[in-house]
Amino acid sequence: MSQSNRTIPPGASSALVPTSRAQASALLRGAVAAGLAPGAADLMVANLDETVLLGCVGTAVEDLDASDATLVSVVLDMSGSMSSHQKAVIEAYNAMLTALSGSKAAASILVSTWAFSDTPTLLRGWQPVGWHQPLGRGEYAPDGCTALYDALLGCMTGLVAYGQELYDNGVPSRRIVFVLSDGGDNRSRSRALDVKTASRALLAQEAYTLAYAGFGSSDLSALAADVGFPSVVTTGASESELRRIFRQVSASVVRVSQGTAAGASSFF
Repeated sequence: MSQSNRTIPPGASSALVPTSRAQASALLRGAVAAGLAPGAADLMVANLDETVLLGCVGTAVEDLDASDATLVSVVLDMSGSMSSHQKAVIEAYNAMLTALSGSKAAASILVSTWAFSDTPTLLRGWQPVGWHQPLGRGEYAPDGCTALYDALLGCMTGLVAYGQELYDNGVPSRRIVFVLSDGGDNRSRSRALDVKTASRALLAQEAYTLAYAGFGSSDLSALAADVGFPSVVTTGASESELRRIFRQVSASVVRVSQGTAAGASSFF
């Protein structure tokens, strides 16, 4: 699985060091002591495969230029039905990176990006937003089916584990999951109930925001409710509409980073 093509500042660590299943499990169990429901931790530990383990690691604490962090996990539908929207998604995503990189909070915003088709893929590991290079067609290449549930459970597992790593090293964080999809799951091993159980456990803690944007479904609210995401917005599939949604995401991320967000259900 690919990690970010990044521009590393002088003196920073040159790579994200993979973690073992035992290390990731310990971080997830540590999150229980910090308030995560044990049942959700059990689901996440059981979900630790090679890809998810990559999503659990990120920039070393000593390389961060901030005393706190806002962690943003972006989850992009890359199934075959997104083929005609490839250019629009790439450009909207890259515009979001540019906006976040140019914000005053940029040093404290770390981004991880997942995509899903037949299986989830980690496109970007946890790094400051300014370190990320633009997304390209070679990375975001829609094809296959829709493993939405597997991707969401994987990204949540990585978010909790890396967030706990920061917490254990004295760096508190606010944590956001944003998913863009054009339809329901038709491929995952995981169940909607598994994702919803994890979502409820995260939302029980004030640090988390879960946001769902989509198109192509007659009942987007029901799809979001199935996975426990309270903040939902329907978008058109045009380039201008996708840019608008990603602009909203970047603006909301900045508000969250500044502690001025209105709440988990008011992200959009």
